[in-house]
Amino acid sequence: MSRRRVRRRLPTPAELGTAPELAILGALETVIDLAIVALVAAQPELHPSEDGLDSVSTAAAIHADHVITKAQALAAEIAAYRITCDLPF
Repeated sequence: MSRRRVRRRLPTPAELGTAPELAILGALETVIDLAIVALVAAQPELHPSEDGLDSVSTAAAIHADHVITKAQALAAEIAAYRITCDLPF
């Protein structure tokens, strides 16, 4: 699992007035973080081993790992969108 993102503050009404997508983007970021933590909790094989590698073995853990990878990619795209549109962090 990669490092955690910094918790963001809630957008202000003024920010939402100029960039309403901040509301859902912030919610998505929170849900992504929660989903990743929950998947790792549900699939102990995803906990990093002493050698730093994941020891994924069950089908459920493999699929959970794929979901985590896709969730991290979505989080990266949201961050890129914020930067491209010069949205407040």
